Amino acid sequence: MKSEALSLRPYARLLTMLGDQLIKNERIALIELIKNAYDADADRVEVRFEDFNEDMTRNERSRIIVRDDGVGMTEDTIRNQWMNPAAPQKYLDKRQGRRKTRAKNRVIQGEKGIGRFAVLKLGKVVTVTTRPPDAEFETVLAYDFSRFDDDFVSKDGQDKEIFLDEIRVLCSQSRPVKFAGEEQGTLIEIKDLKGVWDDEAIKQLCRDVSNLTDPVSRLTRHTASNRFEIAISCNGKDRPVEAEKAETLKALIEDKAVLKIQGRFHSKKNAFSFEVNGDENEISMTDAKITGLWVWRQRFNKARASVTTPQMTIRFPGQTDGGVRYTCGDFYCRFYVFDFSRGIDGPHALTQDERDQLKDHRIYLYRDEVRVYPYGDPDDDWLNIDVTRGTGRAGNFFSNDQIIGWIDITQEGNPNLRDKTNREGLIETGGAARDLVFLVQTFLSYVKQYPYARYQQKQRLRSTAQFVRDGVVAQGLADLKTGLEKSGQKPRSREVAKIEADYGREKAYLSQRAEMTEDLAGVGLSVEMASHDIMLLMNRAQEIGKRLARVARTAGTDDIQEQADMLVGVLQQIVDGMRDVQSLFKSSRRRRKVLKIEPVLDKIFHIYQNLLEQRTIRYRKTKVGSSPLVANTTDGVIMQVLINLFDNAAYWLEAVDPAEREIRVTVDGDQSELIFSDSGPGVDLEDLPYIFEPFYSGKGQEGRGLGLYIARQLLERYDYRIGVAEDHQKVLPGANFVVSFMREDA
Repeated sequence: MKSEALSLRPYARLLTMLGDQLIKNERIALIELIKNAYDADADRVEVRFEDFNEDMTRNERSRIIVRDDGVGMTEDTIRNQWMNPAAPQKYLDKRQGRRKTRAKNRVIQGEKGIGRFAVLKLGKVVTVTTRPPDAEFETVLAYDFSRFDDDFVSKDGQDKEIFLDEIRVLCSQSRPVKFAGEEQGTLIEIKDLKGVWDDEAIKQLCRDVSNLTDPVSRLTRHTASNRFEIAISCNGKDRPVEAEKAETLKALIEDKAVLKIQGRFHSKKNAFSFEVNGDENEISMTDAKITGLWVWRQRFNKARASVTTPQMTIRFPGQTDGGVRYTCGDFYCRFYVFDFSRGIDGPHALTQDERDQLKDHRIYLYRDEVRVYPYGDPDDDWLNIDVTRGTGRAGNFFSNDQIIGWIDITQEGNPNLRDKTNREGLIETGGAARDLVFLVQTFLSYVKQYPYARYQQKQRLRSTAQFVRDGVVAQGLADLKTGLEKSGQKPRSREVAKIEADYGREKAYLSQRAEMTEDLAGVGLSVEMASHDIMLLMNRAQEIGKRLARVARTAGTDDIQEQADMLVGVLQQIVDGMRDVQSLFKSSRRRRKVLKIEPVLDKIFHIYQNLLEQRTIRYRKTKVGSSPLVANTTDGVIMQVLINLFDNAAYWLEAVDPAEREIRVTVDGDQSELIFSDSGPGVDLEDLPYIFEPFYSGKGQEGRGLGLYIARQLLERYDYRIGVAEDHQKVLPGANFVVSFMREDA
C-alpha cells in the first residue's frame, strides 16, 4: 500500500462563488468596494457611472469607476494579500489587537479577505490602479475574464477544466497617470458590466450609501468626527447621496419625536442604563417589569402559572435568565419614538408626508460606525417586530414605522456578533445574534409599556379629561346664550337654551352608559377568576359521579349513599360559588346596605386560596381596633375591589423569591379603612400618577388597565376612596393600598 500527500487545487469557479454568488446584488458589491476605501483611510470615495443610457440602463460601453484617496496598496500588499483569496493578514492583525488603521484610527471592517471579489458581481473586465503615499510609480492590475463564462467552466465557448492557479492577472508599474503629483489612492474601473442597472437602482444605491457611516450626523443635527464622504455621479452629473429630505428628517427627529432614548446594555450587570428625554434610568433584566413582559415570558417559558400548568419554572432576581449570560456583549443604542395616532394635536402631530418619510427608516445596526446590511432597510424586519405584532401581540411593541434609531456594536466588545460571509446580516448560530435581537425587543417592549404608556396617559389627560373637567361645551353654550340675550336675540337665545338642555340630557345618558360599561367590565373580570374554582369543582363532581356509577354496580346501599352525599356537597359548593358571582351583577349591586367588610374579604380569599397556595403566597389577615369595619354599599362593589387587589398581588408576587411572597390585609374598624399589602416589587414612582387611570397597565398584553380604575370608580360612587399608602401606613415592602370607608363629607 502506498500513500502520498495531496494538495488542494481549487477550480476557478471558486471566484464566482466568492463574488457573484456570495453577494446579494450589485449595490452590496459596490458597498464592499466602498468599505475597502474606508479601511484604506480615505476621506472621500467617488462612484462614477459612465457611458450609461439616459435611463441608466447599461450598454456595451458602460463602465463603473470607484476611486478613493486612501493609502493605496504597495507592491507587497498586492502580491501577498490582494492576489490571494482569504488572505488572513487583517484577521491576524485583529487577533493581535491591531484593529485600527494607522492614519485615521478607524476600526478595520474587512477580515475575511474576499471583499475584493465583489468586482466579479459587477463586470468581467477590471482594472485596478493604485498608488501609496510618496510612491514613485503607480501599480496597475488588469483582470480580463471576458473569455470565460460566468461560472468559469468554459473558455472561448468551450467547456474545460479551469483551475484557479491558471487564472492570470497582468500586473505592471508606470509613472503616475491616474494619481499624478502628490495624489494617492486606488481606482477600480469595471467594464463588460453584469447585472441590472436602472435609475431606480441608482436611487437605491444613493440611499444605501447615505446610511453607511456616521448615524449621528445623518439622523441628528449633531456632527460626529471622522466623516467619510461618498460621491456618486451618473454620466458626469452628480447624484445627491444624502436623502432629498435629509434636513426635514433631522427636524422631525429633533422636534417631533415623543421619546428620545439613548442607552447602553451592560452584560456584566445584566441591565440597561438609559435616558428618556433626558431623565436617567436603569432597569435590570431580572426586574419584575421586564420578567412580566410577554416577550420575556416567551423566551423563558414564563407563561402565567395556572391550575393546569403547575410545573412552570420561575426565575427570580439574582438569577441569570435561563441560567446563562447573554452572549452578545455590551452595546449602545439610540431610539426616537413617534406618535402615529390619528387626531393628536400639539408639537408631536405628524402630517401624512412626515409619516411617509419616517416609514423609509428603521432601526439600523452599526459596527464600529459602519452599517451592517441589510438591517435598517424599510423591507427588513430583523427585530421580528412585524412578525410578532402579526401574531396578535401588537400591544407589546411599537410598529416599525413609528421608531427610528440605531444600535452600536464593536468588533472588540462584541466578538460573538460576526457578519455572514454574504454580507446579509449577522451569523445566527451560537446564540449571540438571537440574544441581541431579544434584548432589543425586550427593551423596546418595556419602553412601550412604561415610558410610552405614561406619555399616552398624559395625552389622554390633556385632551379628554381636561376637556370634560373644564366643561368646555357647557361653558361655550352658556356664553353663546348670554351673548345672544345681551344683543337682543332672545329667540336665538331660547334655541341655544334648548340645545343646552338636550346636551345635559345626553351627557347624563352617556354617563349612565359609562357606569354600565364599568359594571360589565367588572363582572367579566370577576367571572374570569371565580369560574376557575367553579370549573375545578365541576371536574371533581364529574369524577365523583363516575365513581358513584361504578359503586352502584358493585357495592351496597351504604356505599352509594356515602358517594351521593359527597356529590351533593360538591354541587352545593358550586351553587355557593355561583351565588357569589351573582352578587357581582348590576341588579345586586344596586341594593345598598350596611355590611361588614371582613366576611366579604374571607369570601374573596376563599376564591383565591388555591391560586395563592399554588404560587406559594402566604396570606395573613390582621384586625386592628375594637370596632368592625363596615361600609354602606353593596357586596358586589366590595368584592370587585378586593378581587382586583388580590389579582394584582398574585401577578406581581411571581417576580420575587417564593420564600418572600406574602399578602397581608389589615382591617381597621376604628379608622374605617383596609390596608392591602404585598411583598412584591411595589409601585414605581413614575407610575404613581397613572395607575388609577383607565387602560394603564404594567402587565403588558396580559393587563387590561381597568382593574384599579374600576375599583376607584365604584368606591367613589359611595364617597369612598382607594389610594397608595403613605410611607407610615405601609405594612409590607411591596405595593400597599389603602381603601377608606370613611365618607369624605363625614
